[in-house]
Amino acid sequence: MSKSKNLSSLQLFILTFGLMTGTSILDLPGTITQIAREDAWIAALFALLINLMMALLCLGLCRLYPGQTLFEILESVLGRWPGKALSLIYLFYFLILTSALLGDLSTFITTEVMPETPSEATKLIFLLVLVISARKGIIILGRLSELLFPWLLLLLTLLVLALIPQANWTHIRPIMEDGPGPVLAAGIQSAMFQEPIVLMGFLPLVKLPAKRARVLLSGIITGGIVLSVLTLLSVLVLGIEQTSNSVYPVFVLAKTINIGNVLQRVEGMLITIWIMTFFIKISLLFLLLLQNFQTVFSLKRTTHLIFPLAVLLFVFASNIYINMAYLIDKVQNAWWKFAAIHLVFIPLLIYGIALIRSKLAASAAKS
Repeated sequence: MSKSKNLSSLQLFILTFGLMTGTSILDLPGTITQIAREDAWIAALFALLINLMMALLCLGLCRLYPGQTLFEILESVLGRWPGKALSLIYLFYFLILTSALLGDLSTFITTEVMPETPSEATKLIFLLVLVISARKGIIILGRLSELLFPWLLLLLTLLVLALIPQANWTHIRPIMEDGPGPVLAAGIQSAMFQEPIVLMGFLPLVKLPAKRARVLLSGIITGGIVLSVLTLLSVLVLGIEQTSNSVYPVFVLAKTINIGNVLQRVEGMLITIWIMTFFIKISLLFLLLLQNFQTVFSLKRTTHLIFPLAVLLFVFASNIYINMAYLIDKVQNAWWKFAAIHLVFIPLLIYGIALIRSKLAASAAKS
């Protein structure tokens, strides 16, 4: 067996794809359609453009500080103690994000798949999987993603092909009737749910650093296109009203598949796709939380923190989901602003400071 401690380019691509599509496969079409209506698919493409710009910002920071993770870069740019303080702010953000995703999984399973199963049971089972993933580490997660990806692509392709015959193209007309405002608003909001900054914690492990920018951007583009296609199909098949009023419109979409009364009730296929991508995303976040603890508190190892962190996530996830109406309101009106601070404004500030410091250092070296 290979003892490599690096991620291959393919593994980075798959991890990026999983991070992009993760929870968004189920949640994004409904949220984005409520704002952009017929133009939801255009808003999804605009969200892809924003994610690409955020990824370029992250890559710029990685070029200025090669071989360093996100939290190490914060300390290099701001100094030890200010950097650690900002890392703690990111720790809180990623902790809330991971807990919210865990709650999202539990809510979906208990409302749509197994309504008689207690939500605590689904959280505990998935936390057990997360603990195993964290103990194995990012390299094993990358290898596992390689095994899952062909099946993921196969199921996704079958799902899309089965839905195309039901498309009604009148559902997306007229295009841009209300102007670009709703499209821009929906695109900005939805872009705050893919978090490409998470991969800054793992880019130093990529085997071929020269290729990582191209691979990272390719994974973001592929994931964004998939989300755009699913958003488009949701509107084309279900219509605007049903898509915008559904919490999980793609799940409803999968239920409509019926080919010759033979191929039908294939929503289990969608659940499989979602859990695969969800597992990749939440595992990356869990590992990033451990990395944050290790950097901030200068720990040699973090294995002893895995179980306490899992318990903390269980407590947070159990208290974040008061009810579905409360969650939808917070996601649409508050969360995207909170996320934008950590995904856009702070990285822009850090990049600006890093550029100034590098130019000052260059001029001092010349003199």
